[in-house]
Amino acid sequence: HKQIVMTCDRPANEIKNLEHRLVSRFEWGLVTDMQPPDFETRLAILRNKAVTLGVDLPDEVVSFLAKRIRTNIRRLEGALIRVSSYQSLTGKPVTPNTVESLLKDVLHEEGRTVISIENIQKRVAEHYDIRFADMTSRRRPENIAFPRQIAMYLAREMTRKSLNSIGEAFGGRDHGTVLHACRLVRDRMEQQTDVRQAVRYL
Repeated sequence: HKQIVMTCDRPANEIKNLEHRLVSRFEWGLVTDMQPPDFETRLAILRNKAVTLGVDLPDEVVSFLAKRIRTNIRRLEGALIRVSSYQSLTGKPVTPNTVESLLKDVLHEEGRTVISIENIQKRVAEHYDIRFADMTSRRRPENIAFPRQIAMYLAREMTRKSLNSIGEAFGGRDHGTVLHACRLVRDRMEQQTDVRQAVRYL
């Protein structure tokens, strides 16, 4: 018998046109939710790497790296190596300002990362501490439904995708659901300062 590892951006029972017998077969195995590393995980990765390299960087520098480099763990570790090499070669203390200057190209590339619906979903899920899978699920408690609506709003504002395409990316919802979400988020942004600040931050 061979072991097979399969990945997907949603649970088997939410995949359209997948035969029921295949859904059952897939669910017999170990099903686990894989999330992109959040801020705390990126911080832990950097600290472990620093220990491996035998370098001691200020907490504010490690935190700066974890906040600014979110899309690629290899890029994150590479940035740490560059910063630690600079500190070792120059003997100068490293600050967030030093890092910003030293990693100008990396941070520029990070900022240029194409804004996709998936990127928006991941960012919003991380901010509100919910699972990425909740972005496409049918679960409707407020602490999940509203972040999902914010993600729909941002997808409409920040991408060129059609309403139908956005709805499809959120678990096959229709364009009316997306429009309703956008109106709801706009209304709450006008009425609630905390919502307005959160959306602008994201």
